[in-house]
Amino acid sequence: MSHAIPTTPQDNPADTIMAALAHGMTGHPENAAPLFESFILGGRGPALGLCAALAEVIVRMGHQPLPKDGGFGLLVYDSRTGKHVNVTALPPGVRFAAQFTAAWANHQRDTAAAHFDALITPGTDEAALALAAGIRALFDMAVATLAAKTGRTP
Repeated sequence: MSHAIPTTPQDNPADTIMAALAHGMTGHPENAAPLFESFILGGRGPALGLCAALAEVIVRMGHQPLPKDGGFGLLVYDSRTGKHVNVTALPPGVRFAAQFTAAWANHQRDTAAAHFDALITPGTDEAALALAAGIRALFDMAVATLAAKTGRTP
């Protein structure tokens, strides 16, 4: 029996996020964007919650054991130059997704929220575009993590 993946926000926000991830896993990530609109239009709380939920998928499904007192960090590699670069070399949305996920993985919820607030605080069109890019990057990371964990190719 086949069930259609919802294309509209569900009553339960978790069901909406799972539907978006299912679209990503079935090779239709474009169907996720309309599902995320209600989170973004809902203001800081729902948008931050969406980012946290996506980061949680990345962290839980991609969990790697750390040495005692270890932590997750960021390593950015520029494939054009073949050199490692500072995270600030990334576009704002992608940088946000990387920093937010690393903070979330290290259980630094206040730091993750601070990264979110720093991204949206200007309240400009550029900040809105960076948030959209950041959410898309978190979504893509979550889908890639799920694909690696399940052995499926989206």
